[in-house]
Amino acid sequence: MAKGKKKSRLLTLKKQIGFHLLIWPAMVFTFIFCYIPMGGLVIAFKNYKLRAGIWASAWNGLDNFRNLFNDFYMPGIILNTVGIGLLSILISYPVVLGFTLLLNEVTSTGFKRVVQTVSYLPHFISWAIMAVILTSMFSANNGVISSLLLRIGLISKPLNILTAKNAYWPLVVFSSVWKEMGWSAILYLAVIAGIDETMYEAAKIDGAGRFARMWYITMPQLKGIIAITLILSVSNIPHVGYEQAYFLSNSVNIQRANTLTYYVYTNGMIDARFSYATAIGLILSIVSATLMVVTNATSRKLSGKGLY
Repeated sequence: MAKGKKKSRLLTLKKQIGFHLLIWPAMVFTFIFCYIPMGGLVIAFKNYKLRAGIWASAWNGLDNFRNLFNDFYMPGIILNTVGIGLLSILISYPVVLGFTLLLNEVTSTGFKRVVQTVSYLPHFISWAIMAVILTSMFSANNGVISSLLLRIGLISKPLNILTAKNAYWPLVVFSSVWKEMGWSAILYLAVIAGIDETMYEAAKIDGAGRFARMWYITMPQLKGIIAITLILSVSNIPHVGYEQAYFLSNSVNIQRANTLTYYVYTNGMIDARFSYATAIGLILSIVSATLMVVTNATSRKLSGKGLY
């Protein structure tokens, strides 16, 4: 019996060898770069000194966490993080869904491919290049938008967008939606491609128009992927805004640009407050995990769909 089971397992392994060759390098990579570094979280409970090293540095208990809750800048930073995260979700989902549904209705295959290609290309542009593009568009001195509006007489003086603190949130949300809209639409289009065409044909026979078919056939089929992406988006709220703040923040808009992840960077890499930055990062990870569990449970209760 034991030999039969062993032979069966070997046959199964032989059939799945290709999948194993794909998954094991990823698992090893994840273990080395994601799990092993978790040992460094101990410095959140220490007064870490670079020369002394992790284990020789003195313990200070929960002092770093007390400093976190007493930090003068923390309320504003939390507001920026939550504000940018929620605005991105509230704006991106309707935009992506609308774009996907309209693109799905396009009958010209060539035009559809061109629109898809153009829309998801910004996803592959780094935020460093995106910052250059946004600067060339919204710069007050020689930006394309400001110069155009001045020439046609809609404004009397150059727009001050990049250095206006109240314009930072709209700028970040706009650029994030623009950058990821086409790439996000691929997920929804993949689900739509799997919908049974007979459902649409039956609806046409019953007299349902395009918008009725979208609402009563396409949208219900997208509930699963919407739930999954929403859970991941909500759990990622504590980590939003770092790259945008790194490239687009300045001395004027930093009050609106400073997010939790950027604050971790400035404390850890610029001010060398390694223990304090690690404490903030640990809290962020706990909050993200909690948000994922709560959002998943809520999604399962309301729609029956969830991440797990």
